[in-house]
Amino acid sequence: MSELAKAYFEQVENSKKFEVQFNPESYSISKAADWSQNKSDHVLDSPLLEWKGGKSMKLEMTLMFDTYEDESDVRKITAPIEELTMVYDETHGPPHLYFHWDDYITVRGSHKVTWVMTAFNTTYKMFSAAGVPVRAEMKVSLTEIADEETQKRRIRLQSPDHEKAYRVQPGDTLQAIANEAYDDPTLWRPIAAANNIEDPRSLEPGQVLRVPRIR
Repeated sequence: MSELAKAYFEQVENSKKFEVQFNPESYSISKAADWSQNKSDHVLDSPLLEWKGGKSMKLEMTLMFDTYEDESDVRKITAPIEELTMVYDETHGPPHLYFHWDDYITVRGSHKVTWVMTAFNTTYKMFSAAGVPVRAEMKVSLTEIADEETQKRRIRLQSPDHEKAYRVQPGDTLQAIANEAYDDPTLWRPIAAANNIEDPRSLEPGQVLRVPRIR
């Protein structure tokens, strides 16, 4: 019989592991897409929908903790999980996490999802004769976190048949942006025309450019 795989949270910054005492019976993953109804001149049976962007993925589970047999304080093992919502000195914010149970949760089959713990709710359900809590149920909620570059890599924005937006990074050139968007650095002129750029060397970091479709 193979050894039981234990679920744990892993801090991205330093690979520190936070193992759960008992594996959860289940966990749920959810993600919503933001579509807005265009109600102007609404004469059809249903309004036209306009894509506004994706929302962060959510991960939720319930964890159980029990120290009844040795009557020790169960808060000693719940506290490290709860503290994943709190500011860490070295990062100046709550830690980034992977959730691991036999394997990482991924998006698009290969990109590991990074999470932050956004909420916990711990209920103490049993106490020793001295009033020390010895059993707890903790509901935890995590939210996906990914920077702009990570999201670009995993959604492969170079498809040339859809218009997109691109935020200029330090050192960017129109040729480099065209190469990323169209796989051809010589196709920078449609981007310049779409954004009324007369001098291709005048890009400012932070400005958002329209990258038009070219077929």
